[in-house]
Amino acid sequence: MRRRLRAPVVLVLLLWMFGTACSGPDDPTGLAGEPTDVILDQARTAAKNATAVHITGTWVTQQVEYQIDMRIKTDGATGEIVSTGTRIELLRVGVDLFVRGDESLYQPRDGRQDPDAAASAEVLRDKFVKVPPDDPAFARLSGFTQLHPLLDELFRLEGKVKKDGRKNVRGVETLALAANKGRGGELYVSLGGKPYPMRYSPGPNAGRLDFYEYDTDFPVEVPPGNQVVDYGTLNPAQPPAPGTDAHQSPAPGASGKPSGSPTGTRSPSGQPTSTRSS
Repeated sequence: MRRRLRAPVVLVLLLWMFGTACSGPDDPTGLAGEPTDVILDQARTAAKNATAVHITGTWVTQQVEYQIDMRIKTDGATGEIVSTGTRIELLRVGVDLFVRGDESLYQPRDGRQDPDAAASAEVLRDKFVKVPPDDPAFARLSGFTQLHPLLDELFRLEGKVKKDGRKNVRGVETLALAANKGRGGELYVSLGGKPYPMRYSPGPNAGRLDFYEYDTDFPVEVPPGNQVVDYGTLNPAQPPAPGTDAHQSPAPGASGKPSGSPTGTRSPSGQPTSTRSS
């Protein structure tokens, strides 16, 4: 009897060990054992259902590097973008978009001297400028403040996607997915809890963004009246709104399509997203 039972018992133990190895303490959901298309689909669903996220990192477009630190949720956003000595603070409250920066934000980018621009910069510096929705600057800058359109772009990986090992991203165990051996982009998906995208790079030398503090709410409030300038009330002869200069902003165009091109990629992109085809 003991001999007859030994084989089944050993088989059960092996199956138990095999099953445990598939998930393990760093992968309680067993997601790492799924095919890449399943992992991408689950990550896409998790991102689609997210209510908020904190995004930090660098983005390179047209050989210009942008430092990004944005907290974004469905009904608002706050944060800043820094590049070539210019700091742009963005605040979205509902549908209203506010921009704040120093004098350099409103100066011509070609180095020319413009008395009107200098006068306007003096008035607008360190003030929140309310950008009207019909201004090109609104479309260019608001792309940084829209939660789901931005997260959707994370899944645009170019080339065959394969698993590329595990990596700890901000204390979270993740599975790396690399397209075309990383040349077509990389996406790191959380293996603990919900399969959120935790890190994304569109390709070599094109920057890298981290995504964390998912579903963590934060306050956004309209600035006090004495800190706000309504750009729609300014003289039309004054210089263009922030972000309309061709060399200034990496944000998307009015159609929602990116307008720049990250270094090291073939697909055009003008916001911290990628236009790679899956």
